[in-house]
Amino acid sequence: MDVLKNICLIIIGFSSGAVVSAGVFAFIAVIGIVPRMAHRTGTRDNIKTYEKAIIAGGIWGSTDMYINYYIPLGNIGAVLTGIAMGIFVGTLAMSLSEVMNVFPIFMKRGQFTKCLSAFVLVVALGKLTSSLIYVMIPSFN
Repeated sequence: MDVLKNICLIIIGFSSGAVVSAGVFAFIAVIGIVPRMAHRTGTRDNIKTYEKAIIAGGIWGSTDMYINYYIPLGNIGAVLTGIAMGIFVGTLAMSLSEVMNVFPIFMKRGQFTKCLSAFVLVVALGKLTSSLIYVMIPSFN
C-alpha cells in the first residue's frame, strides 16, 4: 500500500511541478522577454538560443531544489552565474515595467482616474503585507 501511495505522490508532485513551470514559461512568453531582448540587442537570429537558455535555466533551477549536486565552477563560475541571474532578473523587471502600463489604461477606461493613486497604494500594501507574513511567520518559510 505504501508503494501505491508513493507512486501517487510522485505523479501528483510531477504534475504539479509541470503545471507551475508551464505557467512560468507562459508568463515569460506573454510579457515578451525573448523577442524584446532580441530586438534591443539586435540579435534576432539568436532567439532559439535565448529560448533554450531559459528552458535550461528553468530545469536547472527546478532540479536544484530537490537534488543536491555540486558543479566545481570556482569563483569565476560563481561570478558568471550571478551575472546571468542578474541579467534575467533585470530583463524580467524591465518587461514587467513595460507591461505595467496596462494599469493606467485600465483605470482610465474604467473611469477610475481619481483612484489611480489609491489603487497603486493598495497593490503596494498588499505586497508589503504578504512579504511581512512570509518573513515573520515560520510556517511560510
